[in-house]
Amino acid sequence: MRVLKGMFPIAVSVSLILAVTAILWQIKLTTGGSYGLVYIYLFPAILIAALYNGLLALLSAAIALVCADYFLQDPLYSLVNDNPLEYGDLFAFALLVVPAIKFVRELVRPRPKRVLTRGRATAGVKSLPAL
Repeated sequence: MRVLKGMFPIAVSVSLILAVTAILWQIKLTTGGSYGLVYIYLFPAILIAALYNGLLALLSAAIALVCADYFLQDPLYSLVNDNPLEYGDLFAFALLVVPAIKFVRELVRPRPKRVLTRGRATAGVKSLPAL
C-alpha cells in the first residue's frame, strides 16, 4: 500500500503531461502547427511543482521536452528536427522551467511562525517569561 501511495504523484504527473500533449498534438494537426507550443508545458510543470515537489516537476519537464519534440515539431513522430530553431525552443523551455519550478517551490514552502517578544518579531524564538 505504501508503494502505491508513493506512485500516485508520479502517475498524476505523467498523465497530466500526456493529457497536455494530446491536446497540443490535436491543435498541431488541426491548425497546421504553431511555433512555441512547447511553452504551454510550463503550466503543468508549475502545477506539479506546487502540488508535489520540484524533482517530480523536473522529471515531468523532461518528459514534456521529449513529447514536444516527438509530437509537436516537424517532422512529426521523430526526435530529429529539420529546423534548428526548434531546438532553440526546446533549450529555452529547459532554461525557463528550472527557475519557474524553483520560484513556485519557494512560494508554497511553509514559513516559520513569528513570535513577538517585547515589540520585536523573531522567527522561531520563544519569549522569555516576564520577571
